[in-house]
Amino acid sequence: MFIEVMGGVLANSLALLADAVHMVTDAASLALALVAIWVAGKPPSAKRTFGFYRTEVLAALLNALFLWGVAAWVFYEAYQRLQNPPEVRGLIMMSVGAAGLLVNIAAAWVLLRSAGRSLNVRGAFIHVLGDLLGSIGVVVGGVLVITLGWTLADPIFGAAIGLLVLVSSTRLLWDAMHVLMEGTPSQLNLDHLCRRMEQLEGVIGVHDLHVWSLTSDYHVLSAHVTTSASSLEKRDHVLGRLRKVAATEFNIDHVTVQLETSPLECEENHHVSHLGPA
Repeated sequence: MFIEVMGGVLANSLALLADAVHMVTDAASLALALVAIWVAGKPPSAKRTFGFYRTEVLAALLNALFLWGVAAWVFYEAYQRLQNPPEVRGLIMMSVGAAGLLVNIAAAWVLLRSAGRSLNVRGAFIHVLGDLLGSIGVVVGGVLVITLGWTLADPIFGAAIGLLVLVSSTRLLWDAMHVLMEGTPSQLNLDHLCRRMEQLEGVIGVHDLHVWSLTSDYHVLSAHVTTSASSLEKRDHVLGRLRKVAATEFNIDHVTVQLETSPLECEENHHVSHLGPA
C-alpha cells in the first residue's frame, strides 16, 4: 500500500493512486472485519439474546459504503485527467503495479478458502480481488505508456478500476442489506424445505414458515407444524425429526417449531373443532 502511494506520486499515475487508495480501504476493511469477528464471538446476554452476530453484517455494509466513496473520487480524478492529460512515468507505474499484483495474488489465495462461509471474509476477498484486477490494469497501462506514449491509458485504467470497485461493492451492499432485511438465505429453497418437512411421519402440514440469517453463516427457522401425533412421546419424536432435517439437510442453526394438533384430532377429542385450524 505504501509502495503504491509513493509510486503513484512519483509516476504521477491515477491508476496507481486509485489502486493505492483501494488498498487503504482494504486495510481499514480488514481491520474492521477482524473487530467484527471478535465482537460477534461474544456470548449472548439478557439484553442481546442472539449476541452480536449482526456486527459482521454491519461491518460488511460499512465496507461497501466506504468503497462507493473511493469509486466517486476515482471517477472525478479520471475526468479531470482526461480533460488535461498529465505526464506519466510508465516504467515506475508498470514496476509498482507488478509488485502489487504478486502481493494481491498471495492475499487472495489466503482468503479464498473462507470466502464462501462468511459475508465478512467474502467482503475482504472482493476487496483483494478488485486490487488484483486493478494491479493488472496498472501493469497494462504502464506498458502502453512506455511503448506507445499513450498517457490517456492512465486515467482510462484508473476509471476502470473505479468501476470495478463500484460493481463489487454494490454486490456486497446488496448481500448485507438482504441479511438485515431478514430475507431468506440465497442458498436455501424454501419450497423444498417445506415439502421435506411435510414428508416426515406424523406431519400433516407446515405454515407460517420463516427462515432468515442472523449473519452470513448462522440461519434461523420458525414454523407452525400441524401434527397427527397424540402422545407427548410421539410429539417429541416429530419435533426431533424436524430439527434434525433443518440442521443436517438445510444447514439451519436455530430451529423453533410450534406443534399444533390436527383439526380431525381436535374434533375427535371435542376440542373447539368449530374454530377450524389456526
